[in-house]
Amino acid sequence: MSHYLYELAHTRSNILLLQGPIGPFFKNVAAWLQKSGCNVYKINLNGGDEHFYPHNSVSFYKSIDAFPQFLENYIQQNTIDAIVVFGDCRIYHKIAKAIVDSNSNLSFWVFEEGYLRPHYITFEKNGVNGFSLIPKNHDFYQSVEITPIDESKKKSQYYSMIYYSIVYYIFILLKKNKYSNYVHHRKTSLSFYASHWTLALIRKFKAKLTQPKLIKKVINNEHKPFYIFPLQCNEDSQIQVHSHYHSMKSYIFRVIRSFSLFADEKTILLIKHHPMDEGFNNYAQLIKKLAKRYGVRKRVIYIHGIPMPILLRKAIGLVTVNSTCGLSALIHGLPVIALSNAHYDIKGLTYQGELDRFWREGKKPDTQLFERYRSYLCNKSQIKGSIYYKDFKLNIR
Repeated sequence: MSHYLYELAHTRSNILLLQGPIGPFFKNVAAWLQKSGCNVYKINLNGGDEHFYPHNSVSFYKSIDAFPQFLENYIQQNTIDAIVVFGDCRIYHKIAKAIVDSNSNLSFWVFEEGYLRPHYITFEKNGVNGFSLIPKNHDFYQSVEITPIDESKKKSQYYSMIYYSIVYYIFILLKKNKYSNYVHHRKTSLSFYASHWTLALIRKFKAKLTQPKLIKKVINNEHKPFYIFPLQCNEDSQIQVHSHYHSMKSYIFRVIRSFSLFADEKTILLIKHHPMDEGFNNYAQLIKKLAKRYGVRKRVIYIHGIPMPILLRKAIGLVTVNSTCGLSALIHGLPVIALSNAHYDIKGLTYQGELDRFWREGKKPDTQLFERYRSYLCNKSQIKGSIYYKDFKLNIR
């Protein structure tokens, strides 16, 4: 169990849950905390929240402008000690964080999909990703003990996530009148998501038909030396909040230009589309245009659907904005450069220079330093499992 979760569970405090992920995860979290002796409270913000957490909760359905005062009153009336959220960049959660920051008697805790995906859940105090308190000082890890990591894997929960998404947005629609003032961090139209998920499935099927030859060449070491540039979801907080450009298009431009000017002419750049963004964005035309402009049309390949582990075992390096793929690449001992704020961007793990020099100077990570870092990360903030397991259980000691 993560030290952070152990710390929260053993405070025996009054804990307020705000918005959780789609599905029953926060209902399970409440059960874990109650088992440890905590009093758990819940505020629902829309019909999807209410459907998955219908009991022992209150509803907030007024204007977002009224939420700060509502939350402060609720905290005072129920003697709340800690607030727990999923994702720290949603508008309601940013308001909650501001209230916590002004009150020394409150603490703020954040769940997020795991840094070590797909088999872990992240749980941190104060914030995640760019707001993480995980130390980035190289010297800090020299005294960290290396401990065994649970490497077991379970079946993908992709289709469970789609199911929960459909149910969640159906109930947002059904209870739209009750929560008419709700402000969502993404679009809430069920038809919007249905059409894009359908497109995603079509693209996934198409990739399975068109890319086996490329996969075979990679596996058999028949492909030219290649770097991987895994794209991220453009609307994700990792890009919108924790990056410098706030647009994947800008990063695509930067990487292709740098690759064309400074990478060895015998190397190739594989730009991998994010699996969760299949039905929402497609950068084929942009990549084709930029590759042609910079004279690397035959050296830049845009790929979909190929499992990242297959690529990581054969690549010579990885460029990322701040994706968790960077961690996976470090596990495989690859040279990595993070172009924006990443919690693993530490001297000795990632390349600390400019992108233009990375193509020629990138070095493999310090193996022992990475094992110390990963041990600390897992013990401090990672929980084995998936937020989309219907019956996910955690034994709180």
